Amino acid sequence: MNFDALTNNSPEDRAAFYQWLTEQTVAEFQAARDNEEALHKAVGNYVKHALAAHLTFEDIEDLLGISEPSIMDLAQLSEADEESIVDAFEDLCSQ
Repeated sequence: MNFDALTNNSPEDRAAFYQWLTEQTVAEFQAARDNEEALHKAVGNYVKHALAAHLTFEDIEDLLGISEPSIMDLAQLSEADEESIVDAFEDLCSQ
């Protein structure tokens, strides 16, 4: 789904993009259960889509693991998988 936060101020379009990104990422996380490499790839895809939409770092971080319900909450992952996702996210953000 195409969305650009720099040029599109529509709350409806933003909400639709968030919904799409959430559904895509939850599906990828669930498919990648117990596979650290696949989880890291899924995090990379999430970040790639979010950055392409020009979301702020705070929005990207919030949607992934802070907001209620967060993507990680919705994916219902093990604690080990959640730790792997956080590690991958931190690795991507430190580059």
